[in-house]
Amino acid sequence: MSVPQTYGASLYDLAKDEGMSREILLELEGIVSLFNEHPAYVKILDAPQIERDDLMEILNEDFLGKVNRYVLNFLKLLSEKHIVHHIGECFKTYEKLYNEDNSIKIVNVTTAKPIGKHLEEKLLQKLEKKKGGKVVLKMHVDKKCIGGIIIETDGIRIDSSIKSGLEDLKKALI
Repeated sequence: MSVPQTYGASLYDLAKDEGMSREILLELEGIVSLFNEHPAYVKILDAPQIERDDLMEILNEDFLGKVNRYVLNFLKLLSEKHIVHHIGECFKTYEKLYNEDNSIKIVNVTTAKPIGKHLEEKLLQKLEKKKGGKVVLKMHVDKKCIGGIIIETDGIRIDSSIKSGLEDLKKALI
Protein backbone atom coordinates (compact mmCIF):
# COMPACT_ATOMS: atom_id res chain seq x y z
CA MET A 1 0.00 0.00 0.00
CA SER A 2 1.40 3.41 -0.98
CA VAL A 3 1.74 6.29 1.49
CA PRO A 4 -1.36 8.14 0.18
CA GLN A 5 -3.36 4.90 0.29
CA THR A 6 -2.24 4.30 3.88
CA TYR A 7 -3.24 7.84 4.89
CA GLY A 8 -6.62 7.57 3.12
CA ALA A 9 -7.32 4.19 4.75
CA SER A 10 -6.32 5.50 8.19
CA LEU A 11 -8.64 8.50 7.86
CA TYR A 12 -11.44 6.19 6.75
CA ASP A 13 -10.93 3.91 9.75
CA LEU A 14 -11.10 6.90 12.09
CA ALA A 15 -14.17 8.34 10.36
CA LYS A 16 -15.93 4.98 10.44
CA ASP A 17 -15.15 4.50 14.14
CA GLU A 18 -16.54 7.98 14.87
CA GLY A 19 -19.66 7.42 12.72
CA MET A 20 -18.70 10.27 10.38
CA SER A 21 -17.65 8.42 7.25
CA ARG A 22 -20.25 10.02 4.94
CA GLU A 23 -19.72 13.55 6.29
CA ILE A 24 -15.96 13.29 5.87
CA LEU A 25 -16.33 11.71 2.42
CA LEU A 26 -18.33 14.72 1.23
CA GLU A 27 -15.91 17.23 2.77
CA LEU A 28 -12.89 15.48 1.25
CA GLU A 29 -14.61 15.43 -2.13
CA GLY A 30 -15.15 19.19 -1.89
CA ILE A 31 -11.56 19.83 -0.84
CA VAL A 32 -10.15 17.69 -3.65
CA SER A 33 -12.28 19.64 -6.12
CA LEU A 34 -11.16 22.94 -4.60
CA PHE A 35 -7.50 21.92 -4.71
CA ASN A 36 -7.85 20.80 -8.35
CA GLU A 37 -9.19 24.26 -9.20
CA HIS A 38 -6.36 25.98 -7.28
CA PRO A 39 -3.10 24.04 -7.81
CA ALA A 40 -1.03 27.04 -6.65
CA TYR A 41 -2.62 26.69 -3.20
CA VAL A 42 -1.48 23.06 -3.05
CA LYS A 43 2.06 24.12 -3.98
CA ILE A 44 2.05 26.57 -1.07
CA LEU A 45 0.89 23.87 1.35
CA ASP A 46 3.56 21.49 0.02
CA ALA A 47 6.40 24.02 0.06
CA PRO A 48 9.20 22.93 2.43
CA GLN A 49 10.41 26.57 2.63
CA ILE A 50 7.30 27.63 4.53
CA GLU A 51 7.52 27.20 8.29
CA ARG A 52 5.26 24.64 9.92
CA ASP A 53 3.55 27.26 12.10
CA ASP A 54 2.80 29.38 9.03
CA LEU A 55 1.27 26.38 7.23
CA MET A 56 -0.91 25.62 10.25
CA GLU A 57 -2.02 29.26 10.38
CA ILE A 58 -2.94 29.21 6.68
CA LEU A 59 -4.99 26.04 7.12
CA ASN A 60 -6.70 27.35 10.25
CA GLU A 61 -7.62 30.62 8.52
CA ASP A 62 -9.04 28.83 5.50
CA PHE A 63 -10.70 25.78 7.06
CA LEU A 64 -11.21 26.10 10.84
CA GLY A 65 -14.92 25.96 11.58
CA LYS A 66 -15.69 25.16 7.93
CA VAL A 67 -14.72 21.49 7.87
CA ASN A 68 -14.74 18.65 10.35
CA ARG A 69 -11.80 18.75 12.77
CA TYR A 70 -10.57 15.37 11.49
CA VAL A 71 -10.44 16.73 7.95
CA LEU A 72 -8.56 19.83 9.11
CA ASN A 73 -6.09 17.72 11.07
CA PHE A 74 -5.67 15.47 8.04
CA LEU A 75 -4.82 18.49 5.89
CA LYS A 76 -2.35 19.65 8.53
CA LEU A 77 -0.70 16.23 8.58
CA LEU A 78 -0.39 16.16 4.79
CA SER A 79 1.06 19.68 4.91
CA GLU A 80 3.61 18.77 7.54
CA LYS A 81 4.73 15.83 5.41
CA HIS A 82 4.67 18.00 2.24
CA ILE A 83 2.36 15.55 0.48
CA VAL A 84 -0.82 17.61 0.06
CA HIS A 85 -0.48 16.99 -3.69
CA HIS A 86 -1.43 13.35 -2.93
CA ILE A 87 -4.81 14.26 -1.45
CA GLY A 88 -6.59 12.99 -4.58
CA GLU A 89 -5.06 9.54 -4.09
CA CYS A 90 -5.94 9.62 -0.37
CA PHE A 91 -9.52 10.48 -1.32
CA LYS A 92 -9.74 7.66 -3.88
CA THR A 93 -8.72 5.14 -1.22
CA TYR A 94 -11.15 6.64 1.30
CA GLU A 95 -13.98 6.62 -1.27
CA LYS A 96 -13.21 3.03 -2.30
CA LEU A 97 -13.38 1.81 1.30
CA TYR A 98 -16.56 3.81 1.94
CA ASN A 99 -18.22 2.38 -1.17
CA GLU A 100 -17.21 -1.18 -0.29
CA ASP A 101 -18.61 -0.86 3.24
CA ASN A 102 -21.85 0.65 1.94
CA SER A 103 -22.30 -1.69 -1.07
CA ILE A 104 -22.10 1.20 -3.52
CA LYS A 105 -20.99 0.56 -7.09
CA ILE A 106 -19.35 3.37 -9.06
CA VAL A 107 -20.22 3.48 -12.75
CA ASN A 108 -18.36 5.85 -15.07
CA VAL A 109 -20.48 7.01 -17.98
CA THR A 110 -18.98 8.92 -20.90
CA THR A 111 -21.04 10.63 -23.58
CA ALA A 112 -20.30 13.22 -26.26
CA LYS A 113 -22.63 15.73 -24.59
CA PRO A 114 -24.64 15.86 -21.35
CA ILE A 115 -27.57 13.44 -21.51
CA GLY A 116 -29.96 15.32 -19.23
CA LYS A 117 -31.40 14.41 -15.86
CA HIS A 118 -34.27 12.30 -17.23
CA LEU A 119 -32.02 9.93 -19.21
CA GLU A 120 -29.46 9.89 -16.40
CA GLU A 121 -32.18 8.79 -13.96
CA LYS A 122 -33.39 6.05 -16.33
CA LEU A 123 -29.82 4.80 -16.77
CA LEU A 124 -29.30 4.84 -13.00
CA GLN A 125 -32.47 2.81 -12.42
CA LYS A 126 -31.46 0.19 -15.00
CA LEU A 127 -27.94 -0.09 -13.61
CA GLU A 128 -29.18 -0.39 -10.01
CA LYS A 129 -31.55 -3.16 -11.11
CA LYS A 130 -28.76 -4.94 -12.98
CA LYS A 131 -26.18 -4.50 -10.19
CA GLY A 132 -28.68 -5.31 -7.46
CA GLY A 133 -27.85 -2.35 -5.25
CA LYS A 134 -26.87 1.28 -4.92
CA VAL A 135 -25.08 2.78 -7.92
CA VAL A 136 -23.39 6.16 -8.18
CA LEU A 137 -22.99 7.53 -11.70
CA LYS A 138 -19.89 9.54 -12.49
CA MET A 139 -20.83 11.39 -15.64
CA HIS A 140 -18.14 12.52 -18.08
CA VAL A 141 -18.42 14.44 -21.31
CA ASP A 142 -15.90 13.74 -24.07
CA LYS A 143 -16.57 15.34 -27.46
CA LYS A 144 -14.20 12.79 -29.07
CA CYS A 145 -16.83 10.18 -28.28
CA ILE A 146 -18.88 11.74 -31.16
CA GLY A 147 -22.07 10.00 -30.02
CA GLY A 148 -23.27 6.92 -28.17
CA ILE A 149 -22.18 5.96 -24.68
CA ILE A 150 -19.29 4.31 -22.84
CA ILE A 151 -20.03 2.58 -19.51
CA GLU A 152 -17.23 1.40 -17.21
CA THR A 153 -17.57 -0.46 -13.91
CA ASP A 154 -15.74 -3.21 -12.05
CA GLY A 155 -13.06 -3.38 -14.74
CA ILE A 156 -15.64 -3.93 -17.50
CA ARG A 157 -16.01 -1.46 -20.36
CA ILE A 158 -19.04 -1.33 -22.63
CA ASP A 159 -18.22 0.95 -25.53
CA SER A 160 -21.08 1.75 -27.89
CA SER A 161 -19.70 5.09 -28.97
CA ILE A 162 -19.67 6.17 -32.59
CA LYS A 163 -15.93 6.75 -32.34
CA SER A 164 -15.37 3.13 -31.35
CA GLY A 165 -17.64 1.94 -34.16
CA LEU A 166 -15.72 4.02 -36.70
CA GLU A 167 -12.41 2.67 -35.43
CA ASP A 168 -13.72 -0.92 -35.74
CA LEU A 169 -14.89 -0.18 -39.28
CA LYS A 170 -11.51 1.29 -40.17
CA LYS A 171 -9.72 -1.82 -38.88
CA ALA A 172 -12.07 -4.07 -40.85
CA LEU A 173 -11.41 -2.14 -44.05
CA ILE A 174 -7.63 -2.25 -43.63
